[in-house]
Amino acid sequence: MDMEKSTTKQLRRTREGRMIAGVCSGTGRYLGVDPNLLRLGLAVFTVFGGAGIVLYAIAWLLIPEEGKPSSVAEDLFTKANANPSVQEAVRKTKETISKTTSGNGTRT
Repeated sequence: MDMEKSTTKQLRRTREGRMIAGVCSGTGRYLGVDPNLLRLGLAVFTVFGGAGIVLYAIAWLLIPEEGKPSSVAEDLFTKANANPSVQEAVRKTKETISKTTSGNGTRT
């Protein structure tokens, strides 16, 4: 099983060759593409509408860093889920939704 882990290709943010958070260098390594091409593409998307910044931020949140088992978003979700006040808010929201949907049958 250890043999599978070492040969399996995983998408990770790299520490080596990073400019900001390692998104482009990690994605480039995973895809076998020069990271500078990805950086150039993100720069073009940023200039024409700002989507490059949004895509980079989403990738930073979702792609785990090299050597870490989980992403930033996964870590934040786990911490928030363990917080009792968050659990209480989720419970209240579920109760409100169930009362709203079961109270009237159909809504217009």
